[in-house]
Amino acid sequence: MRLERTLIFGVVTGALFALAQETLAQAESGGSPQHSSVGAAPDGLSASDRTGIRAAYDASRHAACAVEGGFRDRNPGQQWTTRFDERGFKVEPDAGGWTWGLELKSYGVAGQERGVDAPARLRAQGQRVARVWDTLLEEWYVNDGRGLEHGYIVRERPAGTGAGPLAFALALRGNLCAKVLENGRGVLFVDGDGAAAVTYTGLTVLDAASRRLPARLERTAEGLRLLVEDRGARYPLRIDPIAQQAYLKASNTDDDDRFGISVAVSGDTVVVGADQEDSAATGVDGNQSSNSATDSGAAYVFVRSGTTWSQQAYLKASNTGSTDHFGYAVAIAGDTVVVGARYEASAATGVNGNQSNNSAGDSGAAYVFVRSGASWSQQAYLKASNTEFGDYFGWSVSVSGDTAVVGARYEDSGATGVNGNQSDNSSGSSGAAYVFVQSGTTWSQQAYLKASNTGAADQFASSVAVSGDTVVIGAPLEASAATGVNGVQSDNSATGSGAAYVFRRNGATWSQLAYLKASNTDSGDYFGYSVSVSGDTVLLGAFHAEQSGAAYVFTVPCGTTASYGTGCAGSGGFLPGLAMSGCATPTGSLRFGIDSGLGGALAWLFVGAAQTSLPMGAGCTLNVSPAFGPFGPLLLSGSGPGNGSFSAVITIPPTSPLGPITAQAFVLDPGAALGFSNSNGVLLTVE
Repeated sequence: MRLERTLIFGVVTGALFALAQETLAQAESGGSPQHSSVGAAPDGLSASDRTGIRAAYDASRHAACAVEGGFRDRNPGQQWTTRFDERGFKVEPDAGGWTWGLELKSYGVAGQERGVDAPARLRAQGQRVARVWDTLLEEWYVNDGRGLEHGYIVRERPAGTGAGPLAFALALRGNLCAKVLENGRGVLFVDGDGAAAVTYTGLTVLDAASRRLPARLERTAEGLRLLVEDRGARYPLRIDPIAQQAYLKASNTDDDDRFGISVAVSGDTVVVGADQEDSAATGVDGNQSSNSATDSGAAYVFVRSGTTWSQQAYLKASNTGSTDHFGYAVAIAGDTVVVGARYEASAATGVNGNQSNNSAGDSGAAYVFVRSGASWSQQAYLKASNTEFGDYFGWSVSVSGDTAVVGARYEDSGATGVNGNQSDNSSGSSGAAYVFVQSGTTWSQQAYLKASNTGAADQFASSVAVSGDTVVIGAPLEASAATGVNGVQSDNSATGSGAAYVFRRNGATWSQLAYLKASNTDSGDYFGYSVSVSGDTVLLGAFHAEQSGAAYVFTVPCGTTASYGTGCAGSGGFLPGLAMSGCATPTGSLRFGIDSGLGGALAWLFVGAAQTSLPMGAGCTLNVSPAFGPFGPLLLSGSGPGNGSFSAVITIPPTSPLGPITAQAFVLDPGAALGFSNSNGVLLTVE
């Protein structure tokens, strides 16, 4: 046993110090440490280096190249190619189906315009193409991630009498038709079926003093006319619109409809809510022009074919009512859409109840629509199992597969956890969430979810998200001062700091898996105001954090963790801590966090698939058979004993399916008995 202990001690200390010496030697020689850790950027690159490289890469992707007759550039985001010649340009999408472009025909003082001859020269530099027409006018284009920016620089006012506006005559190229927007600052280009293909918007004209000048676009027989009111302007002028694909508007646009209050996307389908749309229509594709139901709300479904978007459906509630605000929340997954109406007033409960009894004002409702081919129909009318006045059921909605979640942020029950007492209204505006599942064409409520620390005015379920068997729920006014994962929930000294809760389904049974707080919890942050989940990754928004706002990423544990074995303290008597979360699956992508180490020190992670307990001397034990490690070196943040920390996702080699993962952290620490400190072991196992 003595021989084994000495051997293990030598292996671990030798590995740590060899790695440390390699790191230091490379640093002294101007190199960078070589390690297998977190998918970091190439060695030696600073954050500014990475930013510069990324910018250069993006510029190269959008740069113009010379071709016969002019230049050509590609826009990967818009999925189109633009060709420039000495008269104008033409855009062609990758999927074909249409072409579009513009060509300048004349410009000058309105009524005294002069035709343009062949330009003096056409030139390109990087992403910018310019066409110099004469000493007064330059036409230019910039190809970038936003689309194709197109504009003019007018160096002096053209000769002419009177104080009329400047006028530019543009001929259309391609097979799209122009529809000028009501404000005159943009044009929607549509195909023969009326589907939007390109938007040419954001018309802005600035003079040399950065004063914004009135400008508008008009439709003409040949194409477009651009007019600029330049009275009192200081030249030169800069004229600057931008072209992009797909600008979506309601088919019945009206003042104050709030089209876009909510949006959702799945594949080639987009849903947009307009919760103050006034039509009295019901169901799908009803009469949009009857504005007799003020603020009843609507939702619009758009679909993409190639690069062309068109409206596929106009959705209304089956019981449209004034001020219901249908469309305040929308969600989509495949061929299923869920729409929330937070102010709907029916006293019904459950699924497909009596919609006509409006005795529970602002109780709220949600509606499920399904698509068959290209046709949409309402499949279910959802209400809470404990419908009450002012609960705002439908404030938030989410859907994944055959599971839908609906939030009621002002529900009043004092229940905690899953399927508690719904009739105890002792905790006003604490909030609740409801899980519904589909079997064939039938929907039913599967669970009633509350926080594990329900509190009045926490507004649990202000935001909801579902992915597979995982639900995340935000409570932006929760008041605990806890930080991180599964902290102390009972200390309500951080008012409005916010929290989020992760629930997991096993079969048909739901349970709370995690209680999430910000790493820097503070009053008024509204952590959990927005939530999203995909697979094992959770994203949480805190729009008021530090007044500028912040977002936080968590990895949802697919199993449970436990601490075991003995660690070894370092400088100041601090014992390094180790946290591990993620999925113990063959993908092996796990999040590790080290804390309470020596700030500024180097650390390594030993990761394996089995527990050990091998003494190394000075009371320290090696708790892991390091089959997959070590990973490092990892530079701990902070300075001084107990202040060092590190967090990152690390990909380990594949393990046996659903096998256990063990890990232990080692920190290089001259003040420790062995020259390094180490954490206890951590075991991640499947639930």
